[in-house]
Amino acid sequence: MAKVNKIYAREILDSRATPTIEVVLVLDDGGVGVASVPSGASTGTYEAHELRDGDMDWHLGKGVLKAVSNVNQTIFQAISGQEFATLADLDKKLIALDGTPNKSKLGANAILGVSIAFAKASAASQKLPLYRYLAKEAGNSQPLFMPTPAFNMINGGKHGAGNLDFQEFWVVPSHLKTFAQALETGAVIYQNLKKLLARRGAIHSVGDEGGFAPNLFTNLDALEILNEAITESKRKPGIDVELGLDLAANSFYKDGKYVIKDRSAPMEAGEFIDYLRDLNAQYHLRLIEDPLHEDDWRGWNQLTAELGNTTTIVGDDLLVTNPARIRQAVAEKACNAILAKPNQIGTVSETIDVIKESRLAGWKVIMSHRSGETNDTFIADLAVGVGADYAKFGAPARGERVAKYNRLLSIEAEL
Repeated sequence: MAKVNKIYAREILDSRATPTIEVVLVLDDGGVGVASVPSGASTGTYEAHELRDGDMDWHLGKGVLKAVSNVNQTIFQAISGQEFATLADLDKKLIALDGTPNKSKLGANAILGVSIAFAKASAASQKLPLYRYLAKEAGNSQPLFMPTPAFNMINGGKHGAGNLDFQEFWVVPSHLKTFAQALETGAVIYQNLKKLLARRGAIHSVGDEGGFAPNLFTNLDALEILNEAITESKRKPGIDVELGLDLAANSFYKDGKYVIKDRSAPMEAGEFIDYLRDLNAQYHLRLIEDPLHEDDWRGWNQLTAELGNTTTIVGDDLLVTNPARIRQAVAEKACNAILAKPNQIGTVSETIDVIKESRLAGWKVIMSHRSGETNDTFIADLAVGVGADYAKFGAPARGERVAKYNRLLSIEAEL
């Protein structure tokens, strides 16, 4: 086993011009890991704590110099010169060092940066591709395979500057395709979608995750134009390519009701579930993420009971990669898939454990980026290592998104 020799952090920028933390960890045998931590715009209430400085004279209060200092001082002093047999051993040390339920003392961003950097350094030390090291840490002895990409083509809600309520509109190529074929499909549809939106004079801007942020009359208009782009790309909607949604319902849940532009009046939970049932019947959605408010447990149960046999109901804000929330969701049959985001829980090994629990429940696993990203491709390797069913890394555009898709291309070639 190699010892931790050096560890240091610095403040860098993410894809939204917001600071984040980068961590470098060096083992005494020369293994090096460099990690940068993503950040979300649409966050669940129950996520681990992202430590920000709050100094309005530095990056409008969004600086992470406290998190950087926690790595360079507190964490360095605690782990320098120590050996850790597994990634889980390191993560347990970091969790104990923090000592809070949500990692608010040191910051989940500081802890995760160290966790990822150690994983990368250990993979290098053991002369393993990162995805194979992560598969070993996850106890995944099954043949490795490529996740199906879910491309975020149209951005609304908190991710877009247009006028749509729903946060993400996806195209999901058939899982029967190779990853290279699926990526080509996504890229061609993206190019044709751009032309179709331009023809309508609807292009407003590009959202945080690379998808277009148009002004359209309703959320359904976005699904219609996606089907048109699929057809324009000489693919068959519902066969070659399916659709998916991240509603991020927290963002339009007001005073106990769901308020969207497609309906003139606010909807009670039961009415909104009826609306979603009709929506699914019309568009045959492959994935529906965060269709209801994060605390509307009864609604989640009802929706999953009605649609769970024909589509995948994905918990993100509902679950926030948190084991306690997942156990409750399993007990209440609230969904049948997890959106896994390491920065929601704060360490890599905890993310792996949560995925294992989800698998035991028979759920699908979607590995996800965040709206504020960097060029770090760690989650691509993690998706393959844990056997994720889907990879949600944004549009097939913008460097910080494409880096992850290109990493999957490289892994596919190796496999």
